[in-house]
Amino acid sequence: MDSNNVLSMENFMGVKDDHSQILGKFLYFSLSSVLIDRETLSRICDDMGFPIKPGMRLCMTDAFKSATGDIYDRVVRKDDDELKISKVYCRDNRKAGDTYSRELIKETLGENTNRYKKLANLTYDRASGRLDYTIDSFDTGLDVSGYCEKALELFELYQTCAGRNQIENLAESFLSQMEALKISVHGRLYFVPKKHMHMLAVFEDFIAELNNYNKREGGLTVNSMHVIDDAKQREKMTAEFYNATRKEIELYTEKLENIIAANSQSATVMERWVTKIDGLDAKKRHYEEILKHELDDLDEQYGQLKFLASELSFVAAVNCAACSKAFWPVEPSSTSITSWGAEGTTFAITLRIFVSSFISPTLL
Repeated sequence: MDSNNVLSMENFMGVKDDHSQILGKFLYFSLSSVLIDRETLSRICDDMGFPIKPGMRLCMTDAFKSATGDIYDRVVRKDDDELKISKVYCRDNRKAGDTYSRELIKETLGENTNRYKKLANLTYDRASGRLDYTIDSFDTGLDVSGYCEKALELFELYQTCAGRNQIENLAESFLSQMEALKISVHGRLYFVPKKHMHMLAVFEDFIAELNNYNKREGGLTVNSMHVIDDAKQREKMTAEFYNATRKEIELYTEKLENIIAANSQSATVMERWVTKIDGLDAKKRHYEEILKHELDDLDEQYGQLKFLASELSFVAAVNCAACSKAFWPVEPSSTSITSWGAEGTTFAITLRIFVSSFISPTLL
């Protein structure tokens, strides 16, 4: 492990051939440049039995943001024997009514501060559905109109195509179904437990098929290799589990605190997040079986998260009762009372929240 607490890939043991005693598989894939026709993407998902279906809804403002967001260039130039490095890209400008605007700028790296120069303005009008641009200034060696025309071309494509963000959402949803563990090295490297390895073939075929229909330059890559099951590898995967789960707990805690602070009245949203937390709990139990020991180092953080979930469940139950809509599970359930914060402050916490939780029974 290096000084940044990041495990190097060289620390992991992989086996290229099948092995009777394997822990799972490492999966690596890259979606650096992908643009797939939405109808083609939907057909690929159906033909391959891919369990996650892509959304077909067209949002023109998303197409505008994606098209302009793809404009990027790095320019290296010598000027009076001085090496100058510049970046050309789009950034948000303003929104006025139904008009969205982004500006094309050149950022030149400086010793003390960077210099910015506006090159053009790209504007999308929702009423007309048009994307137009105006050039503010020309720059020697830069094809300003070329950048803008490229944005127009991409804008047309994004109206019928799915880009990297949508493909990433599909991939990450499938990885979640495989209980894949993100490995803390740069890039998209995951550990997939042995019990879900049969799903990897579908994932790898899916990425390979997308590559056949990619409208962008640059190929998509996907590869996997077996990981041997021994004490050393289980120890490393334990460290990776804690690293990944700690980040998930922090993210979920922030989301739940925001929902509670916003006084959300949506029982559906609340139940969705409670379900996510239950899923995190189930994943922990499965990894205890895989790694062959208890994973209890995050009990305190998870206990705080479960308390927030219990408060969310209570509010959702009250909201549902108010609208005469059943919220509680069909199975009989019971409640217990616990205190939190100032003396006398209590919340009803459903037994469902604590079933199989990370919290030690002594804390209940």
